[in-house]
Amino acid sequence: MSIVVFWTSVIVVGYTYAGYAMVVAVLARLRGSVPLQADATPALTVVIAVYNEAPRIAARVRNLLEQDYPAPLLRIVVVSDGSTDGTEHLAAVGDARVRVLALRENCGKATALNAALAVVETELVVFTDARQRFAPDALQRLVAAFADPRVGAVTGELEIDSAGGVPAPAGLYWRMEKFLREREARLGWLHGVSGAVYALRTGLFRALPAGTLLDDMWIPLHAAFAGYRIWMARDAIAYDVSSASAAEEYRRKLRTLAGNWQLLARLPRLLDPLRNPVFLAWVSHKLLRLIAPWLLIAALLASMRIDEPFYRVAFYAQCCAYLLALLALLAPRMAAHVPLLPAAASFVMLNAAALLALPASVALDARGLWKKH
Repeated sequence: MSIVVFWTSVIVVGYTYAGYAMVVAVLARLRGSVPLQADATPALTVVIAVYNEAPRIAARVRNLLEQDYPAPLLRIVVVSDGSTDGTEHLAAVGDARVRVLALRENCGKATALNAALAVVETELVVFTDARQRFAPDALQRLVAAFADPRVGAVTGELEIDSAGGVPAPAGLYWRMEKFLREREARLGWLHGVSGAVYALRTGLFRALPAGTLLDDMWIPLHAAFAGYRIWMARDAIAYDVSSASAAEEYRRKLRTLAGNWQLLARLPRLLDPLRNPVFLAWVSHKLLRLIAPWLLIAALLASMRIDEPFYRVAFYAQCCAYLLALLALLAPRMAAHVPLLPAAASFVMLNAAALLALPASVALDARGLWKKH
């Protein structure tokens, strides 16, 4: 039984982090396609939901107003979700194209986005956050694929700078994420977007339940459920900075993974291959990553129990790998100069967060994850 547990765990984890990538790579090459694109400039509204962003909201709004996009066709809606630092007074920047909504109480990002979409009148809506900035042509690049009527949502590319924080995730893990998203987009399997830069046909928006953690999954998934395709425009670039510390990066991962459990509870159709058009991709890319840490533990314990040379070596190899990854987490700048160590550290951090994601999705206050501490 221990041998069965060991190899089952190894095979499933191997598929999750390597096998699935090979599957989408082959299929994207054989049957992938690119949607029709055009240089049209439809009217659009950019929505930013914020909480206590006084230090940077004005600069963020100006960055959007300065886009290479026809001024008469661009609108911005800023929702201040119960801010107490005067964010709403700084957001308008004296431009008539900017509308500011001030909610009395901090109710969470989901409620703020619902309030914003209630006043959006344009055919397209773009979502972003206060923290990032857009390349000058980001909006133009983002809307090009909507020339194809089959496209319901488009995500852009998020580039992360490590200045002032922990090393940016530019290693193997981050490259693999971008690789998967691009291939999934070519296959019509993409089911999540970057919350920092994505666009949607406004009519496809479905109100978010209060406390929803992953609006950037809920919103595109409903577009996919409606039969539309999610595209990835890698030339629509938003810039961000990496987390200020490994602890902050861990909290981000925990929030995202807890949000996936929450999403599963709120959208059980995700597990129904007859009702979920991106079933294989969602299970392979999201669900199995939630299960992977339990399988890794099972493989470690199973190899420890088997009294055979191969499994003894496997047990000690796992222990050494985890120890090296832990050292890389404790000394990230030193590890950045050692091949594969940053990827190993990211792998362990991701799985540590996944291990706690289920209890976190139940125990943590969703609004608390939105607030600053």
